[in-house]
Amino acid sequence: MASFFSRLMGKSEPSVSAAKSGGSEAEGACSKSGQATAKDRRSKNTDSPRVRTEPGTTQSFVCREPILDRDKRIAGYQFSLPEKVEQRLKNDFEFLQKVYDDAVLRNLTSLGSEALLGPRLTFVSLSQNSLDNPRIHELPRDNTVLMLAPVHQTLEAGTIQHQLDALRQSGYAYGWMLRQSQVEQFPQLLQLAACADYVQIDATDFNAMDVRLLLKSIAAERPAALAQLRLIAGELNAVDEFHSYFHAGFDFFLGQFVTRRENWHPPKSNLNRLHIIKLLNLLRSEAEVAEIAERFKQDPVLAFKLLRYINSPVMGLLSPIVSLDKALILLGREKIYRWLSLLLFVFQAPGFEERVLTERALSRAYFLESLAAQGNIPAPADSLFMLGLFSLLDQLMGQTMIELLSQARLPESVHQALLDEPGAYRDALLLAIAAEGQSPQDLEKHAELCGLEVQQVSKCAFRSLAWAHEISSLESS
Repeated sequence: MASFFSRLMGKSEPSVSAAKSGGSEAEGACSKSGQATAKDRRSKNTDSPRVRTEPGTTQSFVCREPILDRDKRIAGYQFSLPEKVEQRLKNDFEFLQKVYDDAVLRNLTSLGSEALLGPRLTFVSLSQNSLDNPRIHELPRDNTVLMLAPVHQTLEAGTIQHQLDALRQSGYAYGWMLRQSQVEQFPQLLQLAACADYVQIDATDFNAMDVRLLLKSIAAERPAALAQLRLIAGELNAVDEFHSYFHAGFDFFLGQFVTRRENWHPPKSNLNRLHIIKLLNLLRSEAEVAEIAERFKQDPVLAFKLLRYINSPVMGLLSPIVSLDKALILLGREKIYRWLSLLLFVFQAPGFEERVLTERALSRAYFLESLAAQGNIPAPADSLFMLGLFSLLDQLMGQTMIELLSQARLPESVHQALLDEPGAYRDALLLAIAAEGQSPQDLEKHAELCGLEVQQVSKCAFRSLAWAHEISSLESS
């Protein structure tokens, strides 16, 4: 099967790029010029009135789902409305579909440039009825991919392709999200898909033979298509499904398999985590610098990382530091504590589980720290940072939270919140979790409990994603 897909697509190991580069003119009606070459033109929509997508639904709530590439790293995120709203759209009129699409675009553009995650891909789910929405042009061109969902109205392939060619000329990439029933109902979808940059299939709706026939049909429409298409497998619910599509040559992957804990094994590391926890305890107990430095000397890897950190260009030192004692004094206890805490999430050869969970933990940490002393959120920013950072440590280390907390001396308020004890810190953590979820009602409820506006929370959540990506990129470089 894998060899068949490789031959069919004209590649053995698909290269992974952040976005398809501009190439030669495509055949027929498919124009490939100008793709992903324009400069990033981020703009912020601040003048538009607030619109509610439906009763009880937060107008600023856009769901996000991580997308992995063939290196098993997060290549970007797919943004869409909550699943419950999308289910309603299947039987709604074109007008309502355009209203919902406008809500997605309005929310992303109102969140500013931090919503679009820098160099990562931003997959924005829309219906083909919204291709004339002017808000599309407020999205950055370098990394935005418009993912189109066919709707039940008749597809006018010529008109749609003309609109898509114009968007591609402006620098936008696009793709189609396909289900088996849609392909059968709208044969013209094959022609449109053959001209696209991406094709996403619903893995729950296609079997291996269906996928093979789909790709052969696309190739029949335009023989060069499969060599240029990026294939996305969506709705993957299990790791086995991911591996099947990975070996079949697909380029991107998303679904519940990313964060499920099936067959979980604690990852290997080139760092002694117990040693790091002991150092954290020494720092919190106000131990002498000499004692802490002696502990560092017991771990050559950790000592090396500390000296590399303090002598990095970002520290701006005029002369290098070679003494551990001096390094500890210059950095100070709080900065060392945070740096050591981040090292708990460094893995020698991480799989996608560690990468996704690590980025989520980092995002929560920054999210909570950024909201310190706002509304009903507690004031100590460092405690909030640690709360978010440690909130997924049980999954990352394969131990219970009780076992981990018995080894780490955290502030009592953080300790209690991680054990689900009620209080302001627990409320803050639940808000961070709600900002990652699929329920706008939960987000509204927890934002109100914390005395915050939903729009404020959403902006903070997207900034946190961008920061977490930046930190993850530094560590992997």
